[in-house]
This record gives sequence, structure tokens and C-alpha cells, in this order.
Amino acid sequence: RGVHTATPTLPLAPDMKVDEIAAMTVGFTGAELANLVNEAALLAGRKGLKQVGKEQFEAAVLRSIAGIEKKRSMLSVAEKAVVSAHEAGHAVVGTAVGFLIPGTPRPEQLSIVSRSGGALGYTYSPPGEEDRKLMFADELRGRLVTLMGGRAAEIVACSRVSTGALDDIQRATDLAYKAVAEYGLSPTIGPMSVPTLAAGAGEDMFGTGSTAGNTNKQVEIEVKETLTSALWVAQETVTANLGVLHDISNRLSDKEKLQGDELQAWLDKVAVPPVMERFLRGENPLPPPGHKLWDNLPLPKMPVALLPPPPAVAAFSATAIVAE
Repeated sequence: RGVHTATPTLPLAPDMKVDEIAAMTVGFTGAELANLVNEAALLAGRKGLKQVGKEQFEAAVLRSIAGIEKKRSMLSVAEKAVVSAHEAGHAVVGTAVGFLIPGTPRPEQLSIVSRSGGALGYTYSPPGEEDRKLMFADELRGRLVTLMGGRAAEIVACSRVSTGALDDIQRATDLAYKAVAEYGLSPTIGPMSVPTLAAGAGEDMFGTGSTAGNTNKQVEIEVKETLTSALWVAQETVTANLGVLHDISNRLSDKEKLQGDELQAWLDKVAVPPVMERFLRGENPLPPPGHKLWDNLPLPKMPVALLPPPPAVAAFSATAIVAE
């Protein structure tokens, strides 16, 4: 555990414990740990420090996960507002999950400074318990709803959706698929491996393979329902915490980074809507009939100076345009 740090050339700060480094680097290989320690030492050296502390190790971990941080945000003012709301949404929803599932790591740092890995912003939560080999069903669903927190915040706070949720949606889709098709966590599909069925078990047993095809369609339906429910629950959580969301996103947009006591003071105020517990317990609550999650949002209001001049009287109706 202390192999890479037990050297005279890498003095640790008095408040930095080896166990803390281990907790931040769950899943790292030996080579990755060695690179991480070297990176932390370099970061300390660039600041003229003679000891390596928690701040340098956290910065090194973020470099390894998200890439090298750029000198400043490359976002426009409008993009800053959207990305800030997006990251604040992750933090608010993740904190709400943590209030219901003990041991869930709490967000410690938000940033809208771009990184070389392509991320426009990030929400950093330290890894959970060291040496964890399992994820429980409620924790998996907690991750799903947290991943949807960014898109939910864009809908609620900005009344628009962006392409910024690409990575979140990819990760959530992969996790939801595995929950339904591989981990046996779906009461509808049951404790069955769908990939195994698709690879030949269904065809060998039933001859035509139609059962496997029907099962795959059912998996797709359930994955979509689970993700739609996660987005709805995230949206309800963000709506219940609008004041906190606006305070965090506005501050983040101004400072570009938010962490420490200032961030935690806002997260302490997060409220948990009842629908969150239902989702974590395995239900898929969905929006009421007629409610729109992200479609039919209003178009942004243009400044008066940018509005086009009134159109001339048209010689044909809008219906005629459609017909053509």
C-alpha cells in the first residue's frame, strides 16, 4: 500500500495519510499508481512546495481521469451558464442519493474548466469504500439518476437541452442495459443472461431463435423505461432544489471552480423528493400523462436588436408551404 510513497524524495504533508491516497485510487494498477505519485510530486514542485499534500494528489487523480486542465475556461458566456447548471445538477442529485444510501461519496469539487480529455466540465466525487468488489442494486440505480442530473438541470434551469450529456447518456445506457440483461436485476426479464441467450442458447432450445429476439426487444423497452424514469426523478429532484441549483451554478459560472466548505454548505441544503426513494427501491416512476420531459421546450428569447424585421404580407398561407 505504501510502496510508491515510502521514499525520502517524496515527503508527504503531515495531514496526508497513505490510506487517503489508497481511497482516492481504487482500481489503479501499480504502474498507474507510480505515475500518479510522480505527477503529484511534480505538481508540488511547480508550486515550490517541499511536501506533497492532498490537493496535489487530488489534482493528479483528476488529470489521470479527465485529462490535463487548461489554463482557463474556453466556453462562451452562454455555454458557461449551461455547463455550470449541468454540473450543479449532478452535484444536487448525487447528494440527494447520498442522503438515502449511506456511504455514497459526496461531490467535493465542480469545475467548468475544459480538460484535454474533452470534458467541458466535471463533478468530482472521491471513490467510495476501498476494496469494494460489488455494487448493490440501489447503488446502481443511484448512479443512473445521478448521471441524468446534468440533463435534468439543463431542462429545468435553462429550458433547453444541449449535446453536453453525451457521455452521461452513454454510461447510463450501458449501466441500465447490464442491470436488465446481465445482472438479473429486472423482475420482467428475470435472472437471465440475455447475451448468452442471443449467442445461441435460445436458438438451440427453440429452433427459430424468435424467443431470443423477443427478449431483446423487451430488454430495449425496459432499458428505455428505466432511463426515462431516471431522468424524470432527476428532474423532480432538481426542481425541488431550484434555489440550491441556481446558487451553485451562478457561483460556478463566475469562479469556474467550486469546492470545500462553500460547496458543502449549499449541498447541506439539498432536499430529497419522495420519488427518489421509490426509484432507488426498484420502481420506475414515470411522468404523468401529457408531461413533456424535454420536447416542446420554448425557444430562447432573442434580444430586441437581433429580432428580424416584421415579414411582408405573404402571398400564400402556411398551409400552402407545408403542402409544397
